[in-house]
Amino acid sequence: MLRYLYDVISGGGRQSLSVNGLDRLISNDAHSSLLQRRRARVILSRVRLLALIAFLAFPLGFGLDYATFSLETYITLGICRGLIALLCLILFLGILNGETMRDAHRALGIFFAILLTFQALYQPILDVADLTAIKGIATAGYVLFPFVIAACIAVFPLTVKEAFLTLTLFFIVQMLILILLPEQADPHQRLGILLCLVLIGVLSSFASICQLLYMSLLIDQASIDTLTQCYSRNSGEEIIDVQFKIAKREKSPLSIVFIDLDNFKAVNDRYGHEAGDRVLATAAQHIRRNGRGSDVLIRWGGEEFVALLPNTNLEGALKSVRRLRNIGLGKRPDGSYMTASYGIAEMQLAGAASWNRLVDLADDQMYIAKSKGGNDIALFEPAAVQQKIDDFLTESDAAE
Repeated sequence: MLRYLYDVISGGGRQSLSVNGLDRLISNDAHSSLLQRRRARVILSRVRLLALIAFLAFPLGFGLDYATFSLETYITLGICRGLIALLCLILFLGILNGETMRDAHRALGIFFAILLTFQALYQPILDVADLTAIKGIATAGYVLFPFVIAACIAVFPLTVKEAFLTLTLFFIVQMLILILLPEQADPHQRLGILLCLVLIGVLSSFASICQLLYMSLLIDQASIDTLTQCYSRNSGEEIIDVQFKIAKREKSPLSIVFIDLDNFKAVNDRYGHEAGDRVLATAAQHIRRNGRGSDVLIRWGGEEFVALLPNTNLEGALKSVRRLRNIGLGKRPDGSYMTASYGIAEMQLAGAASWNRLVDLADDQMYIAKSKGGNDIALFEPAAVQQKIDDFLTESDAAE
């Protein structure tokens, strides 16, 4: 059943059903930092667009209201329209610099709250609870406005949890409005309108989940190296940039490990590129298995990899690399073990002003390890902590 639903949403493409693929549709927790950032940008940009459209559209109804309703009703509706237009303008101007999912969720909640507030303000005034209230363009707009709100859900790429929460809050407000309306409205038409809203809401949610699936598949295709299943360099640089800013803001540790496979060119020259590709893929698989769920592995180019370790100090990064050396990176075609040279740099200790500088420092350390014959580790550390690192290495060697 799950496979059928997944195939329906994805269009029956070659993308295989996986637990991770389903998790990404259900919850934001399973999203990579790259997907979260791209999705946040899309949601925020579309909230801004709809807020701008609403800011321009709400005042346009003044003329229709004036021609349709009494002066007292017109003034009341005009105040409501002006207030909502002002709130939309504030929302449009207030989310210029957001780029996180927290910003996106906040903007999305405020946007729908503004629209539902407008409905809650005008509906008791006009008593437009059913279709019998439609007597012109203006009243038709007010009666059908809840359908517009429900349709707006389809504009955003949402997870199942997000769509369900949005729909739940939307229908709670709709039920409260219907309960508080005068009883002379036709209950059968009320029920019919509510059922139509449910249908449109479900279809809009389905469309938003489909958007999320296609977005995640496109990001995977554009950002994942097909041979090693690591992030490509372009997407990896974006992830490092995001994590560097987070670590700098929160003053948390962030380590970079630069990895270069030893004597890889000899594998290609002697056994061919297909054998070299298999060695690369196997090495990448071993590196990924050694890392944590929060670690990010990037194919930097050729036989070079960059491992990003958030919330990891220099000692933690060293432990991870030493564990990887013990596990190994697989074998060469001749049966010998593949080795690598590792360079490690940590943001706080290095005092790196940019992520580029941090990667360069790790790269320099990798070349130092390579110059010693390879299959070695070099760390960038201030002189003050050199003795501490040496002691740690001594203890680790003794334990082995």
